[in-house]
Order: sequence, then structure tokens, then C-alpha cells
Amino acid sequence: MRVQLTTIASGANSSATRLAVVLVRSGNLFCALPLASVIETLRSPPVTAIGGSPEWVQGVAVIRGATVVIVDLGILLGSSSADVKQARVVTLRVGGRVIGLAVESIVGVREFDRTTLSEVPPLLLQAHPQVLTAIGLLDGELMQVLDGARIIPEEELGRLENFR
Repeated sequence: MRVQLTTIASGANSSATRLAVVLVRSGNLFCALPLASVIETLRSPPVTAIGGSPEWVQGVAVIRGATVVIVDLGILLGSSSADVKQARVVTLRVGGRVIGLAVESIVGVREFDRTTLSEVPPLLLQAHPQVLTAIGLLDGELMQVLDGARIIPEEELGRLENFR
């Protein structure tokens, strides 16, 4: 699938009705991360595994001189792991922290009219109530819109601080 880069409008009214996202794949998941929480995307740097960390934590990496916890998005959301050899990393601002999400690929950047996205059905919402904010279809494929700023629960973020 090819996604064209869309120019993001900067008007005050456009942000209320438009949502700019970075589209990623991880395992069998096709996800959208709001551009507002994304810092950058990059090839996966060397990751050092940390014993005793949760299964979805790949380890830590040095990105722009800072130690960043790398989280496997697929495992975090209950799918398969990202192919580490081909992984890309999306760095996100989560509260006052920077987290790296390992994904298989970055599909592109897209802007959606919020009215084209659907509310999350109650059964799906139970799986990830704070992370999954909307669902939609893109080229006939289910797309999960995630809340990048809340992708990891606050209590887990506190635990991750011990691994840095």
C-alpha cells in the first residue's frame, strides 16, 4: 500500500476536525499514532536487553545521546513481535518521558477527517481501554488509532524508570 504525504493544515478550526497520524505495522496490526505525540521515526538502533523487564520491553537504546526504553508494539497490544532485524522505531512523548516503539514498518503520514473514524466497539475497548481511541478503514484494512501519549499505563511507566 502506498500512502501519500499530506500537508497538514495549520488553521485553528482544521485541527478540531482533522487528525494527522503516523501509520505503522507491527505483526498483524495496522495502527495510527497521532503525529502530535510522535517525536521522530528512525531505523532501530542497537538494543540492549534488560533482564526482569516485562515481555513487551525489548530493552534500552541510546537515541540522540539519551537512554530510551524500547517497547515492542505488537507484544504490547497482544499481537506478534516486530521483526527485530527489520524494525523501525517511533519515538513518542509519553507524559514527560520518551519511549521508543519498535514496529515492523512505517507506512507513512496521513491526515483524516475525524468524522471518518468510528468509535471503538465495547468488546474491543475492554482489551486496551486507555490506548485504543478509534478505528477506521484504510484501503479496506482495519486501522486502530492509538493514543500515543497513553500507550503505556502510568504504573508501568514508573516501573520502566527502573530499567533505564
